[in-house]
Amino acid sequence: MRLHTYRDESCSRHFDIIVEGDPPWTIDLVAVTASAILVLGFAGALAAQLVR
Repeated sequence: MRLHTYRDESCSRHFDIIVEGDPPWTIDLVAVTASAILVLGFAGALAAQLVR
């Protein structure tokens, strides 16, 4: 497993974790972080509605 950083055509920086295997696969850390924030926000809003 290794961390790979690069810039795409629009000069946006990407952070990927590349896992070796057959076939190798990657995890985009920015997408994972954004998804986690959205899920936690939804869970917090749902919990607030249930408590209220």
